[in-house]
Amino acid sequence: MRIRAIRPDDKERLRQHFESLSERSIYHRFFGHKRSLNESDLHRLTELDFIDHVGLAATLTEDGAERFIGVGRYLRTSDSVPEVAFAVLDAYQGRGIATVLLHHLARIARQSGIQQFAAFVMGDNTQMLEVFANSGYRVSDSYEGGTVKVVLELQTRLEGPSKSR
Repeated sequence: MRIRAIRPDDKERLRQHFESLSERSIYHRFFGHKRSLNESDLHRLTELDFIDHVGLAATLTEDGAERFIGVGRYLRTSDSVPEVAFAVLDAYQGRGIATVLLHHLARIARQSGIQQFAAFVMGDNTQMLEVFANSGYRVSDSYEGGTVKVVLELQTRLEGPSKSR
């Protein structure tokens, strides 16, 4: 597995990644049913400034072709805490790919002076909630109408589960 920056020429790889996600994974990532990524989506998700919008891909090369098995990104709008999100192919979930992507994104964010990430996770997405709880970062969360808002403190890594209330 290789972790690398998402580039403008990744539009087709990103489309294939999306089409390989299960309905459940799409629902958890986009908070609803989404059938495809249109050209506007692909442009927005691959034409990144790496200041306020950073995206990384976990890739494998099979038969000479690179494919995405996981994608992680953060997006900062105005002065807000950047929102972080992940989409890992179902066959690769539970193997630590989102955690690896999170640590790479956190390192990039800290270099830019970002001290926190926020994530909005559907309450039944226990796998993603566990990723954050076991990330090694100090974590706080609040529950609002079926959605959990998770805030990660990126300044220091802790040992063991990082859940704090």
